Amino acid sequence: MQHQYRTVDDLLKDESFINYCLRNNEQDVHYWESYIAGNPAKKALVEEAVHEYRMLFSALAQADLEEQLAGLKQKLTGKEEAQVIELSRTGFSHHRLYRRFSAVAVAALAVIAVGLYLLWKTQRAATPQTEKVHYVCKPGERKSFQFPDGTQVILNAGSEIYLNDLYAKNTREVYLKGEAFFEVQHNAAVPFIVHTPTMDVKALGTAFNVKSYNDEHRTEAVLVRGLVEVTLKKDNNRKLLLHPDEKVLWTEPAADGKTTGTATTSSSLEQAVIKPARKSDNGELKELAWVQNSLAFEDEAFEEITWQLNRWYNVNIRFESNDIKQYHFTATFKKEKIEQVLDILKASRKFNYRFEGERNIVIYR
Repeated sequence: MQHQYRTVDDLLKDESFINYCLRNNEQDVHYWESYIAGNPAKKALVEEAVHEYRMLFSALAQADLEEQLAGLKQKLTGKEEAQVIELSRTGFSHHRLYRRFSAVAVAALAVIAVGLYLLWKTQRAATPQTEKVHYVCKPGERKSFQFPDGTQVILNAGSEIYLNDLYAKNTREVYLKGEAFFEVQHNAAVPFIVHTPTMDVKALGTAFNVKSYNDEHRTEAVLVRGLVEVTLKKDNNRKLLLHPDEKVLWTEPAADGKTTGTATTSSSLEQAVIKPARKSDNGELKELAWVQNSLAFEDEAFEEITWQLNRWYNVNIRFESNDIKQYHFTATFKKEKIEQVLDILKASRKFNYRFEGERNIVIYR
């Protein structure tokens, strides 16, 4: 089983890892628990892969299970080439999931299909059938919608949410990649939980914002009202209570070993910081400016700002000089075009920009 696991894809291609996610093979579970213990530097990668698998599992469950099993049976018997599983019942077509799904070995596909089928049979016998739900916002988009329990959600650009199969019945668990604002419908008997790769946010009835983009190497939760419990997955499941107008920020080293943003320490206890949320002159939380169709930055590095600009305007900004990435800006934008935003920023710090095509922007001296 020795293998150099460098990426999430490497893990998802490994049948023993799929068995570990399913917890249905004691030997594989023991192997991966030992692997994590012996390779602490790989712990974050394994946790991200488990999170990706759960999201893939939810997306796969959206397709008609009987069609899946029939296609898998034909594949395994060699009677027909493998069919591409349709995931567009909710209007979603994400090529990354298709690539990852197709990369998993046939044996692992069979394990997943059997697990899905048994889960589907159990749910069908116990509860009325409901269509699985997946929400997605492309770059340049923002959407609002309501979950089956009445919870109101606003989804930011470049974000995705999957609902747990039994949402609003035995559980209210969602899986988030990106950023979303939640107005949670109160239900003391069924807590509402948002899962991200680095933290889980649990609430009974409250309003809060969660931000967890893969490319930012940081996760943030901001509470508007109520009370939430935050579980830090990468800090031995340490739990924190968040009060109104507070936020918890988890920052971790990037792939090159450097920290991002204002993080300057590698200590996990210091990486999770509770601090007051930022407020504008009118008392509104700056972290929630995007909900009002605004962008607000306060002493943020240019590199971090461009991550948001890329999603907000559906562009791709790159730097020709690393020094420019470290410029810091404080500003608020509402309806300005991307050219106007860059012109305003360069009025305070010296840099230039040029378009290469319609959506590629180069920042240079």
